[in-house]
Amino acid sequence: MNLTTPLTAPLRVIIVEDMISIRQDLEEFFQQQPDFIIVGACSTVSDAIALIHNTKPDLLLLDIGLPDGTGFDILEQITEKVKVIFLTAHSQYAIQAFRYGAIDYLLKPFNELELMEALQRVINAQPLLREQIAITLHSFRKKKVQDHIALRSQDFVKIVKLKEITYFEADNKYTTVFLNAGNKVVTSKPLKEYDELLSETFFLRTHQSYLLNEFYIDRYHPKGGIIYLKDGTQIPVSERKKEIVDQYLKKL
Repeated sequence: MNLTTPLTAPLRVIIVEDMISIRQDLEEFFQQQPDFIIVGACSTVSDAIALIHNTKPDLLLLDIGLPDGTGFDILEQITEKVKVIFLTAHSQYAIQAFRYGAIDYLLKPFNELELMEALQRVINAQPLLREQIAITLHSFRKKKVQDHIALRSQDFVKIVKLKEITYFEADNKYTTVFLNAGNKVVTSKPLKEYDELLSETFFLRTHQSYLLNEFYIDRYHPKGGIIYLKDGTQIPVSERKKEIVDQYLKKL
């Protein structure tokens, strides 16, 4: 199984995983991939930091839970710019943190197709920004809603405050995020993912294609099924969402 976009030069990879069987499976997988070279594999935070300093990898596959810390501890202590895919068992807080930081992850156990899809995404991404790491760490450690989010497009990552977002609009597998300054970002994630991530915040799903920020609501016309934002933007309210919207707005 090869990448749909072959690389001009192989990516140098370090695997940090404390389960021997998973680490061996990953090493065997990458040995069959001409676009990647394993430059090291280990099972602890301390060994990983030393390996990263010595080998300067392009990509890290990081387990969350390690004997002497977490994969996040590694990212905090290195200065090298790298791409990252986290490896984790199901964890509500970890997954939420990854989504806030727009960081790729795989849930264990995973299969080769899932791994290849993650690799395909990550080769087109830029190395992690320090802001992405900070957002992810804050969300994971505090186990609470974050006030910033990383928006990843095909070409860049933009860090914004949640309160700066006026609304999200679905565009097939992509989502356009509209900001209060009049700018917008087309992200490579579906609206469903933002809806799930922001379900406990001040965002309201009014339609299968729209998720809006309550702070920018000006007025609601129930008969017409339209919410007007303060800048005049009209957001539709679908029939199946009307009762939810009515109850939500009564609480404001």
